Amino acid sequence: MKKLVTLLTIFCLALLVGCGGTGTSDSDKKKVKVEPKASNDSVKVEVKSGEYSVIPEVTKDDSSTLALTINVSNTGKEKIVVDSYAFELYEEDNGEKIKAEDVYNRDINTFETERLSAGKNVTGTIFFNVDPKKDYKLVYSQESYGDSAEDEDIELDLDLSKYADSTKVFDESQKAATAFIDVQFLGKENEDYDKLVGNNKDETKKEILEEYQKENEDMLFSELDLKDEDYKKSFDSFTLVQGKRAKFDKDLYAQFDDQAVVSIDMEEALSDYAIEELFYEYEEKYMDSSEDYEGADKYAYSKYKEILEKSKLKGESEDLLLYLEKKDGKWNVDLSLDDNKYVISAFIGDI
Repeated sequence: MKKLVTLLTIFCLALLVGCGGTGTSDSDKKKVKVEPKASNDSVKVEVKSGEYSVIPEVTKDDSSTLALTINVSNTGKEKIVVDSYAFELYEEDNGEKIKAEDVYNRDINTFETERLSAGKNVTGTIFFNVDPKKDYKLVYSQESYGDSAEDEDIELDLDLSKYADSTKVFDESQKAATAFIDVQFLGKENEDYDKLVGNNKDETKKEILEEYQKENEDMLFSELDLKDEDYKKSFDSFTLVQGKRAKFDKDLYAQFDDQAVVSIDMEEALSDYAIEELFYEYEEKYMDSSEDYEGADKYAYSKYKEILEKSKLKGESEDLLLYLEKKDGKWNVDLSLDDNKYVISAFIGDI
């Protein structure tokens, strides 16, 4: 399967990732110990919410990515500048500094150098790689104009235990992806489908069947006069054999808020090219033993399931990306998204 363009269209995790990291505090400013909602003479800072997320090229194996949604209000008289670099975390035990990760995303306000006039406020999301077992302080250091330039930094104590439950959704989205693949592509039952997947089971299967029919009526079955029920029978055979023979690994590639991306490493699966090659071999075998050349296609088609079970398997050179979005408590797969179309194509043999 050729993947010429990958459009990460749901939450566009085509990220420009920069210089997050750790260091040692070098601030000589006086710090004011405050609670999660606090202010100095000219700025009020409030942590509105927090959740763990998985961000490509940011999240690391030895840490968790914490997304904090923060509101900053200019309560002074001078204009101030707010960006993600104004925020840092400090470990309680050793004072080690953790900088915000440099994440750009057109669908997430990440405090891209906001110039905030007096009386105005702005809300944005900042990402930090943290150890959930440790205690941290969030420190805000403002850049301002005029007399407020010497205002004290603001410290907010963070209770990371409040955000622990947000990681449960990681497992949920992966279970939803597994259920979707099992039911729609592999001819398997999965009790999580009705619990977690929002796609109508029969309508989605019908749409995928239509793609399978388009793929085969102009190629493998082009010389056959097949009816809709014949294609359904063939598709059922295909998914059952795919469920027995395909080998692939899945991993959570990205997750933020109610949107997730699951990567699929297709090690080996049914391939149209290998199926077509063996299909022609069956036709030739028939013609070698019969003068009924017109019956060769029908003979090979009658052995379709056997051909599926014997054909060579092929792998996909690039990971596939399955996009899911949570709506009304269930995870939905939008079949019109380009990356999801690639997933469908691969599982119905276009590899």
